[in-house]
Amino acid sequence: MIDYSVHEALTASSSEFLKKIFENLSLCGNPIYLPPYENMENGGIFIPSSKKFTLNLSAFTKNSIFLANKNASSEMGVLINPPIGLGLLKKFEENFGESILKMDTNTAFSVIQSALSSMDLLSDIDFEEKNGKISVKIYKNKEIEAFEEFYYLSPVISSIFLALSKSMDVPVFIEEFLEFDGYIEFTASKYKLDDY
Repeated sequence: MIDYSVHEALTASSSEFLKKIFENLSLCGNPIYLPPYENMENGGIFIPSSKKFTLNLSAFTKNSIFLANKNASSEMGVLINPPIGLGLLKKFEENFGESILKMDTNTAFSVIQSALSSMDLLSDIDFEEKNGKISVKIYKNKEIEAFEEFYYLSPVISSIFLALSKSMDVPVFIEEFLEFDGYIEFTASKYKLDDY
């Protein structure tokens, strides 16, 4: 474990640079967390350029970053690959002793919660799956507050949704992000092709 001020000194400039990139790109869509699959062995995070989008998994490769298809503007966006939070996801599996691929969602969430708590990266987190929606409430700490609307650049937050996506073996789409004084709340769902 390292002191937060040391962690901040090591990572703050990179985080600020990434935020500027995403701010300048003016992407309007919410992130989709991708599980590992044939084109991308570690999965990824796709940020669509617009709210109305089409997810074309065959267009992604391990070397893709910017997806610009003038013939299909609904497929345009940015792919974060390897995904931010991948290192923490690997720690979850290391602590658990096996892959969380196709694991029961409640069990996967217990693995996530236990690992993040043991690493002192979260003060508290709540999870509920109901009527096809996934609700995740994350209580704020310094690391999480540093990202605000660019929450997908937070290794802690992204590791949670990458793990859920991998355990369910489907893309997870963040439908809504709400920020309150003490916590942030996400509503997510399993992405089905042609849903959005």
